[in-house]
Amino acid sequence: MDDFLAKLKLKGKADEDLYFAKKDKELIRALHRKKLAKLAKCDIPDGKKHAEAFEQRFEKITKKHKKRPRKLLQRYRELIDDIRDFYKRRCR
Repeated sequence: MDDFLAKLKLKGKADEDLYFAKKDKELIRALHRKKLAKLAKCDIPDGKKHAEAFEQRFEKITKKHKKRPRKLLQRYRELIDDIRDFYKRRCR
C-alpha cells in the first residue's frame, strides 16, 4: 500500500511540474512578444508591414523549434538582434 501512495505522490508532483513548465514557456513567449513589440515602435514608412513580417517569422520559429528549447532561445535571440539592427538602421 505504501508503494502505491508513493507512486501516487510522484504522479502528482510530475503533473505539477509539467503544468508549471508549460506556464513558464507561455510566460517566456509572452516576454519575447513584448520585447518584439517594444523594438518595433519606430515610426517609419511601412513600419506595420515590417512588424507583421517579424511577427510571422516569430511564429514560424516558435512552431519549428517548440520541442527544442535551447534552439528556440537561440533563434529568438537572432530574431531580436535582426529586429534591433533593422530598426537602428531605419530609425536614425
